[in-house]
Amino acid sequence: MNPGFPEIAGADGRTLAVVGIYPTRTEAYDRSLVVLAMEIPHWILRHGEQFALCVEPAQAEAVAEELARFEAERPVRPPLPEPVPAKFSPFSLWMCAWIMIGFYAVEIVGPSWWVDRGTASSRAIMAGHWWLAFTALTLHADPGHIGANLAAGLVYAAFLLPILGAGWTWLFVLLAGGAGNLLNAWGYRDVEHLSIGASTSVFAALGILVGAQCAMKVLALRAVRWREFLLPVGAGLGLLAYLGVGDQQVDYMAHFFGLLAGLPFGFAGAWLRLGSRTPRLVQVLLAWIAPAFLALCWLLAARFS
Repeated sequence: MNPGFPEIAGADGRTLAVVGIYPTRTEAYDRSLVVLAMEIPHWILRHGEQFALCVEPAQAEAVAEELARFEAERPVRPPLPEPVPAKFSPFSLWMCAWIMIGFYAVEIVGPSWWVDRGTASSRAIMAGHWWLAFTALTLHADPGHIGANLAAGLVYAAFLLPILGAGWTWLFVLLAGGAGNLLNAWGYRDVEHLSIGASTSVFAALGILVGAQCAMKVLALRAVRWREFLLPVGAGLGLLAYLGVGDQQVDYMAHFFGLLAGLPFGFAGAWLRLGSRTPRLVQVLLAWIAPAFLALCWLLAARFS
């Protein structure tokens, strides 16, 4: 018996001495390599929410001493800093709303060709008219359509602003939304499929948010615990199922591809801490690049579509 070490029953009923308890299986396996080098039998057993490294009681004292030397020689890793919230202003939310309302006003009172030349046509996009994937984001069927997209999109953007800052948020939402439409056109490459509306960007914003939350989980944890990702990923998929799938008028494939396209943007943006590392002037410049890029896409649509 070794009164100095806790004891636990092994799978075969034998009594084992616990020489270490660790929060993750990975940390327990790291220490088990020390015991393996000693050529001593050992076991890793679940101990509640943690993991116990166990040996036979007669070997416990020698293993504990070797593990203590291992811990003393092991370099201390400083804790990873928490992502610093980016400085942002809600002004960009108002600007986005007015820009989208302005596009809708042009759609109503503008030239008759406006909608036809800006609609995302799968065949036209696959033929090289990539700009239609972006112009279609500014077109809406009716006031209810644009109102719903604005309401949901601005909410997601409001959560992204503290993480990425205004510049990266709006540039990523636009690029991911266009990428979602490009993927959607590829999915319908064998048939003609027409699509309009900012909903692809709305779900892209949701995907960016999910990706960013996953990156922040990784940064906050020393070891990856997959269950930590269930909440952000599950929330994203739940919102996609609840809001993104409906009757035949709902382009659920565009919603899915938008969500999918947003994930890498959000993960990379949070992982690189773009929000806190990007100077304010650069953020402002990036924020204006987004509408400028939309204007360029509309010039291409007017000229070549």
